[in-house]
Amino acid sequence: MLAFTTNTATSLLPCTQKQRLTPILHPRHLPPLDEFIATVFERSQLPPCVCLVSLIYLQRLKTSLPRHARGDMDTPYRLFLAAILTASKFLSETGSSLTSQAMAEMVDCVYSSKDVNYMERSFLGLIKYDLFVNGEAIRDFLAMHGKSLEMDLIEDALDC
Repeated sequence: MLAFTTNTATSLLPCTQKQRLTPILHPRHLPPLDEFIATVFERSQLPPCVCLVSLIYLQRLKTSLPRHARGDMDTPYRLFLAAILTASKFLSETGSSLTSQAMAEMVDCVYSSKDVNYMERSFLGLIKYDLFVNGEAIRDFLAMHGKSLEMDLIEDALDC
């Protein structure tokens, strides 16, 4: 699931490869995206359904972005974090979802909890608060991407 998630996050929109000269937010040095995602997966111990719903949210985002949309170097990181946080909250029945503070700590404070809050609010606006995911949406997503996810899971198992 790691490779599929990384590919999904990097293919959302074209992004610059250079950091802004005057960034709005000042993230510390970012690790490669696959390492960043692996760290979040490992530290959060989220169930696979949260990861799947976050991928559906990212797909919804991709289809709703204008063609001219462009991102900064860290946009895939930000969108991944916002999607995971949003999916965690949507699927939480016990109030045990991730928080912005927990997410900031999980990524070694590369982003502050304030940054993560901003990412989440922006992400919700971009997907127009379209959060509901039913069984049909999951089946459709798996019909479209199931083989890629399956191959990714097999590769992960072989790496163990």
